[in-house]
Amino acid sequence: MNVESRRTRSLAQVCQEPFRIFFPAGVLLGSVGVSLWILYYLDAGVPYPRVAHARLMIEGLMASFIFGFLGTAGPRLTSAPHFSLSEIGIVFTLDLLAAGAHTGGAHRLGDICFVVCLLLFARMLLSRFRQRKDNPPPNFILVASGILSGIIGAVLLAYSEHAQYSGTYQFGSALLNECFVLLPILGVAPFFIGRLLDLPGSDLPESRAFSREWKKQAALNALIGIAIIASFLIETGGPSRAAAWIRVAAIAVYLAARMPWRGRTFLADYLRAGLLFILAGFTMMALWPNYRLGSLHTVFITGFNLIVFTVATRVVLGHSGNLDRLKTRLWFFIAMSALLFVAMASRVSADLAPRARIIHLFVAAIFWLAASLIWTIKVLPKVAISEEE
Repeated sequence: MNVESRRTRSLAQVCQEPFRIFFPAGVLLGSVGVSLWILYYLDAGVPYPRVAHARLMIEGLMASFIFGFLGTAGPRLTSAPHFSLSEIGIVFTLDLLAAGAHTGGAHRLGDICFVVCLLLFARMLLSRFRQRKDNPPPNFILVASGILSGIIGAVLLAYSEHAQYSGTYQFGSALLNECFVLLPILGVAPFFIGRLLDLPGSDLPESRAFSREWKKQAALNALIGIAIIASFLIETGGPSRAAAWIRVAAIAVYLAARMPWRGRTFLADYLRAGLLFILAGFTMMALWPNYRLGSLHTVFITGFNLIVFTVATRVVLGHSGNLDRLKTRLWFFIAMSALLFVAMASRVSADLAPRARIIHLFVAAIFWLAASLIWTIKVLPKVAISEEE
């Protein structure tokens, strides 16, 4: 095969499986976001990175994994055409531009770039939805709710950039930093864990029309999403334990009703652990609202981060012809998960030990980067390998 043929094949593969460029970009942007804290505490001339760190972790790391997964799985689930090279290219470019703007401290510009990026991505998904031959799982109503939350959240943050203590900014922050990631994770988890356990597919008939059962399940999922979003809206008027417990209850009900808890595989156990850490983190916020930031990092590090690495590991190994590796324990994954747990514990304890806060934050950053490096070395090289090779 000559160079031109290989190039054409590689570009076609990226269109069909965009995770191959989005996953590496996501890990890189996440590593930059965490490294900002290390550079700041080493007095390397980096300004206080509170906002830049948060944006890079959500609009960079998490968004890239969401784009990569949905860009790959979405068209396949609905038997619709895959994305074009121009579509992938513009979303990828805008995502990097948003991250670059946030790294440079231009947060309003970064949020605007991200809004445009999300709008275009949503339009791409909607176009494939209209061309579908089959309906997506009804749980994916939460995926759509998450993307909409991200769009509205980024708009509100850009609008109120200079009023960071206003209710508008706080609600925008909750929509972007929490709902944008939480809702798609809840929507995808039941479907994905079914794949990990080799469970039978949906008993809903393959059809472009919405059956009564599909609508019934989608309505329940939509109510869960509305309850979670409403709980954050209530908190714009000030801290509310009632709102926090509404959120906990909504997540718990959904996990109990929709998640398969029987059957075990290596990655299925880690996916379940990540979901339980999410529930635990929000429960901690309801119990101890004064330690909200530390509790949130339980959600972020051992919840969101662990889940995206779990899902991405299955996606990369599955699309590179390495599924047999999942039949045994992945020791590198165990080590990575342990490092993430230590990073989370160190970050949470930073709020409990003010005198040693900087040391705890520094340790949390180092351990997160170590976990990310292990995953990068062991998994990411396989994004260049096709299943047929």
